[in-house]
Amino acid sequence: METLRAVLATLLFLAGIACLVHGLSGGPLGLCLLGMTLCFLFAYWLWPRGSREESPWFDVLELLIELPINAVLWLLRGIGRLFRDVDGVDL
Repeated sequence: METLRAVLATLLFLAGIACLVHGLSGGPLGLCLLGMTLCFLFAYWLWPRGSREESPWFDVLELLIELPINAVLWLLRGIGRLFRDVDGVDL
């Protein structure tokens, strides 16, 4: 079952990349960005966690699938830290 989830998550990730390329190459950008976001979120949600395969390819795929979500979370945490530090400043 974990292999099937990994395959589906990989296909969703590739569909998200295809949406991004299509949107940047002249397609409807808003719709393509929405599709890319949904594909990346579903791929992240679908990726099997907990049971580790012995193959290094699964580790690489896991890193690639989690990369967009982790990058957005890192950016949001940085913005939150910036606003949290501004609140403590006395003018």
